[in-house]
Amino acid sequence: MKFLFDLDKSIAATAYLIRKNRGAWNVLPIVKTLYLANRTSLVRYGRSITGDRLISMKSGTNVSETYDLINSSTHAKPEHLKKWKTLFVREHNTVKPVAGSNPNLDCLSGREIQLLDEAYSVIVKVKGRLDFWSHNYFPEWEEPTGFSKSTTNDPKKILEIEKKSSQEIDDIEEEIASVNWIKSIAG
Repeated sequence: MKFLFDLDKSIAATAYLIRKNRGAWNVLPIVKTLYLANRTSLVRYGRSITGDRLISMKSGTNVSETYDLINSSTHAKPEHLKKWKTLFVREHNTVKPVAGSNPNLDCLSGREIQLLDEAYSVIVKVKGRLDFWSHNYFPEWEEPTGFSKSTTNDPKKILEIEKKSSQEIDDIEEEIASVNWIKSIAG
């Protein structure tokens, strides 16, 4: 079960969270909020907001592609990174919009905004370190082993943890495959 990453949704969701947090926010709460919102969307609706790959790292759960963009990682697609850098700047551990940029939020649905709001309200109330919190909050978190910096949190496993039936999981998997196929031919 794999979602297709949607750069515009990732940009919009990140921009929405940064605006909600008065114009700047630390990297860790951004990626934890996006993880929680995407995970909740998967469990409730069988969908992802950003299509991000959900992963476990030593620092807890994370959204892989958005994290790579925030960090200007060589793992990010160059064309994605180029667009990202026109909209966001990272100063130390803080992400904020590039002066004069105005990321478009129109691609987010009302339901997606609600999910982001719910996740934001959970994350801002966390006392202590977010990495330790996410180790305990998400039962799918596994510490990476060996030389690996991350492990993928399979959406199917998350759905199983959340007690979805095998039929529900099969239906979600089939729908995701159909949506991915449509997106692939739409270009």
